[in-house]
Amino acid sequence: MDNGLLRVGGRLNKAALPEEAKHPVILPKRGHVSELILRHIHENSGHMGRNYVLAKLQQRYHIVGAISAFRKVVKKCVKCRRQRGRVIQQKMADLPIDRLRPDDPPFTRVGVDYFGPIGVKRGRSTVKRYGVVFTCLAIRAIHIEKADSLDTDSCIAAIRRFIARRGAVREMRSDNGTNLVGAEKELRKELENWNQAQLSNSLLQVNIKWTFNPPGGSHHGGVWERQIRTIRQLLFFLTKQQTMTDESLQTLFCEIEGIINCRPITRVSDDANDLEALTPNKLLTLKATPMLPPSVSRQTDCYARRRWRQVQYLADVFWRRWLREYLPQLQARQKWVHPSRNIQVGDVVLVVNETAPRNFWLMGVIIGITPDRQGMVRRAEVKTKTGTYSRPISKLCLLLEGDS
Repeated sequence: MDNGLLRVGGRLNKAALPEEAKHPVILPKRGHVSELILRHIHENSGHMGRNYVLAKLQQRYHIVGAISAFRKVVKKCVKCRRQRGRVIQQKMADLPIDRLRPDDPPFTRVGVDYFGPIGVKRGRSTVKRYGVVFTCLAIRAIHIEKADSLDTDSCIAAIRRFIARRGAVREMRSDNGTNLVGAEKELRKELENWNQAQLSNSLLQVNIKWTFNPPGGSHHGGVWERQIRTIRQLLFFLTKQQTMTDESLQTLFCEIEGIINCRPITRVSDDANDLEALTPNKLLTLKATPMLPPSVSRQTDCYARRRWRQVQYLADVFWRRWLREYLPQLQARQKWVHPSRNIQVGDVVLVVNETAPRNFWLMGVIIGITPDRQGMVRRAEVKTKTGTYSRPISKLCLLLEGDS
């Protein structure tokens, strides 16, 4: 005890050190003075790391539990958050009802996205073609259409061809054109110019609801983004970067569609006595050969009626196995398993921009939030000096809480 201050004892009385270094003042971890001292050293040292700050601290003070106290100071430091802060995360949401309905026909609810461009030989020149992939959200089947351009009319034409071949669609989901990657400056630029109002009006005429994901939220469309990755892989291996014609590209798209729709969506068993793995084509083509139950045949039964009964049976078999084998695989959350603090109105954030250095990211204030049914915020309205934007929380970095 020295003048009312509790100091460290120890064995350094004969060391050639200043008195304050030999016997530093002992301070509590949760004291306000301790926080001010740590913050002062941290800011004067150029926001250095833990070891440097603690070394400077020990020259005059000894804070009990200094490591955890310093961690809290760094967590509140706005400049450190700006340079090293992580993007906001939240517990993974429940699966939407679109992926859990077993009673709707295939391609009733789909996700749509573009990929490309792909060089196609036309006479002596080479033109660009694009692929439009439609993914069934329930059974994970895909359908690929070829698009000659990226304008709105070409998009509507591809959708009409898809509906003519696959039947009525109730809901479509897609990116809004600002977060596509690939070959892509041109693709991103053209899709930003889509006339979304014209698309919605055209589709509402056939009772189709179009839902756009927030800009930059590519993980909102992970169902079809993963299929595009598989399509690109098959395009590379099948074409080997050769230039094709329009006809060969259309044929290649059909072959890729068949290959991907034959992939298993349930576990493949090593036991020969187990049932075959479930694939999207088992419902699309109904060409599986399960053991049919015994039935009584009559001369009055026509082939069409028997075929109709067989088709109904195969569809029932598929959906029963879909409920029993495929759906339970979606139960577990692979990541984002713990809830985090919800972003709130008034919070100061950085808007993530992968094309710019971190120091050039825009700073903004949260002016609106969109919680889900469980009350967890996954999208927010951000006001910056250049305008107001809607962004998913994965594209925001928290700098300062509004209630602090």
